[in-house]
Amino acid sequence: MSYEASTAMESGAAQATGKPSPFGYFVDSLNAIGSVLIMIVMLLMCADVLARNILDTPIHGVAELVAMSIIVIVFLQLASTLRHGRMSRADIFIDPFAEKHPAAGNGLLAIFNLAGACMCLVILYATFPVFMKAWQGNEYIGVEGVFTSPTWPVRLIVIVGTATAAIQYLILVATHLHRVYGAPFEGSTQ
Repeated sequence: MSYEASTAMESGAAQATGKPSPFGYFVDSLNAIGSVLIMIVMLLMCADVLARNILDTPIHGVAELVAMSIIVIVFLQLASTLRHGRMSRADIFIDPFAEKHPAAGNGLLAIFNLAGACMCLVILYATFPVFMKAWQGNEYIGVEGVFTSPTWPVRLIVIVGTATAAIQYLILVATHLHRVYGAPFEGSTQ
């Protein structure tokens, strides 16, 4: 999907309403938190490399924190990726098809987004019991006595990020269905 196509798709609702919705702010806030976390992880990794080379002492827990941070970053930024039309997909078929047959193309995109929402709900269904187990069982990652960190915050972020992405997918479903059956949906990307 080209940048121009993405920008044109997402700008309609903001122009129609004059301002983004609270959900749009929430999605973009999660994205910003993920971006800040990327910077923190980069600084932590650089500090660990320096500590290993200069002081001959590693920073304990860096590997565990980086591993958990990657998961957190992905799920914090997933809904924003959808909201701004940046989710990877094979555009070679759908974009030309949607241009030639707008109703059928938007119907196909609605089905695609509905499948995405269903996948997010499957992830939610599978993650919630794991979160409860981590919360109640006081699970942690690391080596006791050296570095430990609880796993439940990561699992909670997976739940929040997946739920947000599912809602964003459903908003996109509504957007495409409104394009098929009538006027564009007011909250199309918000």
